[in-house]
Amino acid sequence: MAQQDLVKLVKSIEDGEAATLTLTDSNNDHHTIQGFFKESEAPGFFFLAPPGALPQHLDRSWRGFLVSCDQNGAEVSFLVEIVEKTSGRTVELLARQTMRFEDMRRFFRVSMRIPVVIRHFADSAEKPENFWQLDGESVDISQSGLLALLPAECRHEDDLNIELLLDEPDKRIVVGGHVVRSRSLRKQRWLTSFHFDDISAADRDALAKRCFAEQRRQLREKGQTY
Repeated sequence: MAQQDLVKLVKSIEDGEAATLTLTDSNNDHHTIQGFFKESEAPGFFFLAPPGALPQHLDRSWRGFLVSCDQNGAEVSFLVEIVEKTSGRTVELLARQTMRFEDMRRFFRVSMRIPVVIRHFADSAEKPENFWQLDGESVDISQSGLLALLPAECRHEDDLNIELLLDEPDKRIVVGGHVVRSRSLRKQRWLTSFHFDDISAADRDALAKRCFAEQRRQLREKGQTY
């Protein structure tokens, strides 16, 4: 994107608009912070975080991207360079380039509760005991995976059928996936992380739109409380 277009993009965000900043540190760990866009001389700007939300060791070696909305309510996202942490709540940033969907899929994750169904079909024709189904709900979702609460441990970790029941709009998405990790909680519940191995472009886009819509809703709610 040309520099003048990047400047125009940054200027399209209103001062005080809710935004999400995702940072990647030198260990490749991700830190997602919900806060506010504060205008400066574009393509530079400031990000205002809630008290205690900015990592203390944040420096210019970190990478990041910001997601917000323009004045028409459309999604705006771009990679950022860390200029300086100016206070305990504020960091100065410089927009560098727009985000690709490939980049968003790697990092973008939204807390969202929707019904999920996990099934295992492999070899069930010859061995019916290999078929099982667990009904649960999501904890958070990205375009590449899912964290879910389930009533039991998955008996198989691979060759899974993962069904997501989206709302707004109503849509049923079925993808192939596998278990990444799982741990037992109290009251016979399991917190299980899944990776999507097989998802169509149409389903990926539908999931992205739902995630972005949920993020906008959460950001607006945050904006009313900070």
